[in-house]
Amino acid sequence: MRRLLVIVSTAAVLSASAGSARAGAPGFVVLQPSLDATIARQIDADRHALAQAQQRQRALGMRLRDARAKLATATDPFSDEDGVGRLQVAAGSAAARVIGLNAAIRRLRAALQPVRLPAALNTASTDAVGWDAVAVAEHYLGVRYLWGGNSPQSGFDCSGFVKFVYAQLGLTLAHYAATQYVTTPRIDPSELVAGDLVFFEPRADGPGHVGIYIGEGQLIEAPHTGDVVKLAPLAELSAALGFVGATRPSELLMPMTTA
Repeated sequence: MRRLLVIVSTAAVLSASAGSARAGAPGFVVLQPSLDATIARQIDADRHALAQAQQRQRALGMRLRDARAKLATATDPFSDEDGVGRLQVAAGSAAARVIGLNAAIRRLRAALQPVRLPAALNTASTDAVGWDAVAVAEHYLGVRYLWGGNSPQSGFDCSGFVKFVYAQLGLTLAHYAATQYVTTPRIDPSELVAGDLVFFEPRADGPGHVGIYIGEGQLIEAPHTGDVVKLAPLAELSAALGFVGATRPSELLMPMTTA
């Protein structure tokens, strides 16, 4: 199977079309070098912060070991216990800081890597386009949730994530789950394939939550504040939030035919 290598970076891949659908084969704009440089500078800054955090972690570890040794031989340990407790809290915070910076650096490095799509985008197949959407979406697993967010730099909410993913394939969607539901072709839930949108949380104005189906009863979503873009079982979300329906945006990306 032919494969198309598309460079996707943190909020840096631009849609080839600003319309809600396109008339011809999709195109991609490779990220600008200046954006690559911005990400590289952020990685350097995080590395510097990481070195400082690791130094503080080591210093606190040494102080904590000394304090524990002193506490073990103290005739009146109560006066030293508070100091040990404070050092334990500080050491834990330092360790969390190191872990967080390492994770941030890994995410930035991953954002600079190419997304390898499973099929050429100019194929006359909605299934192939759907798998392209899944390939792009999975590249951003772990990006934090942010209400109103629609980029990897800031974070995603559910509809912002869907909007971003399909923008990379040349389709402009609204940044609102209810609007996405009424502006993409409706399908029967029994016909779900990769790349279809699945909607939950019925409200007066339409569904309040959306995810991208990836097959085998799973979808990828930006769930809620405090969480990250991740995989979730369709059945569990349906039970928890209430299932609304499904649509197939890939149909809007099919090349138009002429008589």
